[in-house]
Amino acid sequence: RFREICRWAKENSLFYKKKLHGIEPEDIRTLEDVSKVPITEKDELREAQVGKEPHLYGDLLAVPPESLSVFHQTSGTTGRPVYIPDTYESWQWVVEVWCYILYAAGFRSTDRVFLPFVYNVYIAFWQGHYAAEKLRCNVVPGGALETKARIQKMQEVKATALMNTPTYGLHMAEVAREMGIDPKRDLTIKKMICAGEPMPEPTRLRLEEEWGADVYDHIGGTEPGGWAGMCSEKRGMHVIEPHFLLEMVDLETMSKSIPPGVRGVAVITSLCRRCIPLIRFNLKDIMMVMDEPCPCGRTSIRVDQVEGRVDDLRKIRGVFFSPHMVEEVIRAKFPEVVEFEILLTQEEVMPVLILRIEMDPSLSEDQHKKSKARIREELKVKTNLTFEIESVKPGGLPRYTLKSTRFKDLTKR
Repeated sequence: RFREICRWAKENSLFYKKKLHGIEPEDIRTLEDVSKVPITEKDELREAQVGKEPHLYGDLLAVPPESLSVFHQTSGTTGRPVYIPDTYESWQWVVEVWCYILYAAGFRSTDRVFLPFVYNVYIAFWQGHYAAEKLRCNVVPGGALETKARIQKMQEVKATALMNTPTYGLHMAEVAREMGIDPKRDLTIKKMICAGEPMPEPTRLRLEEEWGADVYDHIGGTEPGGWAGMCSEKRGMHVIEPHFLLEMVDLETMSKSIPPGVRGVAVITSLCRRCIPLIRFNLKDIMMVMDEPCPCGRTSIRVDQVEGRVDDLRKIRGVFFSPHMVEEVIRAKFPEVVEFEILLTQEEVMPVLILRIEMDPSLSEDQHKKSKARIREELKVKTNLTFEIESVKPGGLPRYTLKSTRFKDLTKR
C-alpha cells in the first residue's frame, strides 16, 4: 500500500512529483526503503498551496477539482491554515476510520451521542458525527447552544456519550456544578471521547472523576484524519494499521528511526486517501511505541498518549521543558486549580516561567497560600525548573471550547 500511494502521488500530485524525484516506487520493498523517502513537513504543504492553482489546494491536489465534495482546514495555530479537501469516496474512508475509533471506545447503536460544538471548517467533530451515525448511534448536535443550554439539552435528551476537547469537558463539569447539576448524579453520560488537544493521563482520570464516565483518547489531525484510538483497557492507543503506516523518529534530528520503548516524534502515512496524498508526514507529536501486547487482544501497534508537540518544546536553563509536564502535575495533584496558563518571558537574558492559576473560590486565604507553595515545589521536582506562581481572580482566565492555548511564549514578541 505504501508503494501504491507513492506511485499515485508521484503521477498525480505536482508537489510529490517534485518531492519524490529520483525515487521509484517499485524499488520500495522494505521498511528501510521506506525510511529513504523524504519526510513531508507542514510548511511544505503551506508553500505548495500559496498562490498556486487550483485555488486553495495548489500543487498538493491529486484529483480533478470537480471531483471534490468536502472542505476542511487546519486551525492555523502554527501558521497559515492548510486546506484539506475530500472527494465523496475519500470522505467515506475518513468516516470509516473514525468508526474504528468510536467502536473501540464502546460506542454502539444504543448510545445517544451529544456533540457540544459548532463544527465550522475543522474536521474532528464532523468525522465523529458521521462515524457515530454510521454506527447507528442517535446523534444530537449542540453547536448553536451556549454551555448552560448544552448541559440542559444533555439532561433533556438523556445523552449517554460525549465528544469534546479535554479542556471543554472540564469546563462543562464546572458550569454544571454552578447550575446545581452534578454531572455524575444528574446526567447520564457513560462514555466520552476527546479530541483537539493532547490529554495527559491525569487529565483523563480527572474527567472520569468529574463525569463518572469512561473517558477515551484518540490521535488524529486534519491532514491525516484520525489514525489511532484507545480501547477498553485505556492503556495507550491502537494504530489503525490497515489504513496508516506509523514510524517513529528521534527527537533531536527528526530523521533517524527509533525502536519501540524510546520516546520520539511520530511520522504518519495515510495509505488510502488519494485526493491530497500524505507521505511520511511529520506530525511533530511526541510519543512512544509500546512494546508489550495489549490485554484487549488487538495485535496492532500501540502508542502511549501524546506528551506534547515539538513546537512547544523549549530548552530553558539547560533543561528541556514541555507544557504537558505542568498539566500532568496540576490535574493529578491539585483539583482545587480550576484553570491555569503558562507564560514564558524573559528578564534581561534569563528566561522566566510564570504559572497563572485560578483557584476554587471556596478556598480560604491560608489554603490558597499553601496550595501555591505546594504547586511550586511539585513543579520544581517534575521539571527541575523554578516557576513564579501568580493568582488570578475567579473567571479571570480564558475558557476554551476547541483547542486550548495555555502555553504562551512571550519571548517571541
